Parts: sequence; C-alpha cells; structure tokens
Amino acid sequence: MLLDHPFIVDEELTSPFEQEELSPPPMMMFLADLINKYGGKIPECDVRRYTRMILKGLSSTHNNGYIHCDLKPSNILVFPSDQQDFQLKIADFGLAKEPDEDNSRKFFYQYTFRGTPLYMSLESVTLAEISPALDIWSLGCIVIEMITGKPPWHELDIEDILVRLAFEGSSPEIPESMSKKGKDFLRMCFMRPHCERWTADMLLDHPFIVDEELNSPFEQEELSPPSLSDDVVKSMCKLILSDYSPGQGLFSSADRPLSLGSTCRAAELWSYRNGLQGNGKEFA
Repeated sequence: MLLDHPFIVDEELTSPFEQEELSPPPMMMFLADLINKYGGKIPECDVRRYTRMILKGLSSTHNNGYIHCDLKPSNILVFPSDQQDFQLKIADFGLAKEPDEDNSRKFFYQYTFRGTPLYMSLESVTLAEISPALDIWSLGCIVIEMITGKPPWHELDIEDILVRLAFEGSSPEIPESMSKKGKDFLRMCFMRPHCERWTADMLLDHPFIVDEELNSPFEQEELSPPSLSDDVVKSMCKLILSDYSPGQGLFSSADRPLSLGSTCRAAELWSYRNGLQGNGKEFA
C-alpha cells in the first residue's frame, strides 16, 4: 500500500522498524492519549479541527480505492506541530480492503469481525457490502469518544454490542452536549442503509467542519504540514508494534492535562493573525 498524504501513515514505511538504533519521536502519542491529555474530554472547537484532519486522510484513502476497516483512536497517531497544535495521522492498514479486492465471500470470511466492536458498523456485523461507509460509521464513534471521553457502547460486552447492531439496528447515542451542527454531523455518519451515509468528501463540506475559523495553523493554504523524516515515521511504526499501551502514552506523570481551552485559544490567535477576527463569528 502506498498513500502519500499528510494525514496518513504509509504502511510502506513500516518495514525498517527492526532497526535497533531508532528511538521514538518525542511526544508522539495515540488519539486516546490526546483525549487523556485534555482531561478526558476534548472541547468541540478542537474536535471539529481534529475530525477534519481524519476526514482528509479518509478522503484520500477512499478515493484511492482503500477501506481502512478498523478505524479507532488507537489507530490514529498524534504528532506535535511547530504551531502549538497537533497533527493527526491515520495508521495501521493491516485489515484494510484494497482496490483489487471485491466483496466476495472470501473477503467476508477473512475480514468480518476483525474490526473492533466498539467502532464497528451495522453492515460490518451483518456481512453486508464492505464500503467506505464502514469507515464513516467508525469516524462517528471516534467523534463521540473525543466529546465524551468514552466510546459508544462502552457499558456493554461484545455480545450485547453485536446484538444491538445486527438485530436491533441501533445506532450510537449522540451526546446531548454537542451543538446542533455536531449532532447533525453524527447523524450523517450513522445513516442507514449505508448507501445513504455521507462520504468523507461530503462530510468535509458539512457545516460542523467548514463553519469554523479555528483552523489548525498548518491547514492554512500558505502553510505546509510539518514534515516528518523517514526515521521519525519508522520509529513511530516501531512503537506501534512494541508493547506500548494506548492510554498510558509517552508522557511522564509530571505532565498535566491540557487546559480545556488551550488549543482553542491558540487557534483563535492564529485566526487573528490571518485577519479572521472581527467577522462577527463566534469561536464555539
């Protein structure tokens, strides 16, 4: 697999991870760790920005004919940027459906139920068509976890989750604390049947994503994402395949959780620098 995109970790770069001299990149973590750094919940203004990064990675993935099939916080890596923000990258395409694979029974037997139940869609449980809509459902679950600090169905065991999805046709509960735009965004992620679910490209145009001025600095047109050397990416891949425990992260116990408004404030300052202040829009 070879996908060249700033919000994707290319699996072609994972082979040299055996090099013993490589050391982990400083402050690299998983999305689950970032949620913990915020104190358990991420403010919606930041969730919108991080969701846009994931969507851009998914858009490239799907437009190149791939389906991730196991999107979850522990498969999304977080890197610090030079602009006091974070860059999210989709990783671990080990279960991905590739362009040359069809929806044959062989594929179903090989991949169905290999996802993570907390983030699995209805069709991935019922052997329906494996389509990009599967990843969109998982994205919706990730958004809920960023907002609430807990994944959908966290109070259920695996069997109960599968029953909810396959036989009851249930969807994850949308947090009441979200804005109207956020709730509508999640409804588009959980549409049934899956053919009516919005695509990554469609969601990138949703008001929840576009109607905000809190752009990550490196998403501004005149700026480029911070480059990651091959050694850094290889080191990161080595960590993925090590005994690293998501949730514990690479931070010392002395590190404090992020202030809930910290990156919101940073983005607001960047908006001011780029002439976006004074337009009457609220940063919410």
